[in-house]
Amino acid sequence: MKPLPLSVIGARRQSGFTLVELLVSLALGLAVLVGLSSVYVAAKQSFRFQETSGRLQEDAVFALEMISKDLRMAGYAGCRGVDSATISSVLTYFPSLALATAPTAITGANPLAAVYPTVAMVTMQPLSPVNFVRGFDNVPSAMFASGAVPASGTTDSLFFSGGSANAVSLTAAMASTSANLTIGADPFGWGTGGNTYTMVISDCVNSSLFAGKLAVGNTQIDHSTTMGNSANTFPSNPLYGIDAVVMPLEWSFYYVATRSGASTPSLYRVFYNGTTRGNAEELVSNIETMKLNYGENINGKDTVTSLQCTIATGGATCAPTFQADVWRTTAAAVTDWSRVVAVRAGLMMLSADSAANPDIASTPTLLGQSYTLPTGASTTRLRKEFSTTVVLRNRVAPR
Repeated sequence: MKPLPLSVIGARRQSGFTLVELLVSLALGLAVLVGLSSVYVAAKQSFRFQETSGRLQEDAVFALEMISKDLRMAGYAGCRGVDSATISSVLTYFPSLALATAPTAITGANPLAAVYPTVAMVTMQPLSPVNFVRGFDNVPSAMFASGAVPASGTTDSLFFSGGSANAVSLTAAMASTSANLTIGADPFGWGTGGNTYTMVISDCVNSSLFAGKLAVGNTQIDHSTTMGNSANTFPSNPLYGIDAVVMPLEWSFYYVATRSGASTPSLYRVFYNGTTRGNAEELVSNIETMKLNYGENINGKDTVTSLQCTIATGGATCAPTFQADVWRTTAAAVTDWSRVVAVRAGLMMLSADSAANPDIASTPTLLGQSYTLPTGASTTRLRKEFSTTVVLRNRVAPR
């Protein structure tokens, strides 16, 4: 018998994998690929979650900073403060309702008059301790023109007013109680357009609210009865001098609403600069709701006896003690708005990505309370709570 050629022997030694070996190899390779894919998907989801969380935090910080910055000016009326502002000289502080010109439907220094038309204390006093901060457990339709009420859902809203930071000092003392107010320049353009402003003048003795006009290029502020004032005089003891400052009365109204065509709500602000109500500004998107708590000083110290007192028994001599004794979780629970000394604002931020929530079973909270999603809201969007507490630095006690 002839021996096999070497080429045949080599061919047998180089034979391929068996079918079983090939299947085992494929199975092992597939297992590795599945593992790597799982790691990749998890890493991608984690990155998307962290990116979304960071964006929510960035937007929330900006929104809360806007609210806090404005709110700290609430009740500002110069050196003397809002508690001593004389407001009886202003005749035209009711809002001007022009329902066909939305969204500038309500102008004037006191839009609360449209919300509370039968409450004399509110309608007659645009800047007073009881009026310069007002919260609502909804978005009052009276703040908007007919047909222009926003789709607000379940959210709180906040109104506050005060003197502007854009203040100008008098450059000459008043010669009489009816003399014009003299300023050296018009850095903020009050004279542009010949607009009449609701203004505050203040020194460390008196504060007065009035309607005034500054002519273009002029340095004289007219506060006569032709401006809408019931009288053209200021306090005579003392007359306002060069230590006095004059500023417009401003107000802001914050609320959450959904813009037409948008998939998520946004934070809005309406701003009044002393003469004109501006259009609603969309500040930050993807804010599902705003929740407000109010720190109320229900106890105080009697200015005569120096003993602790309460609203029910304190009487006219009971003054606030500058601290929040009770936190009200709704505006309806506030017993006396003149005693609200702090506001806590909470925002429920919402992801723009409709599938960014890795834990749809979790129940979010807002300002320490269980949060109920609005009707029809998606559970797969990521939600995160952000909040801040602002002490009303102009919440001063009567002196």
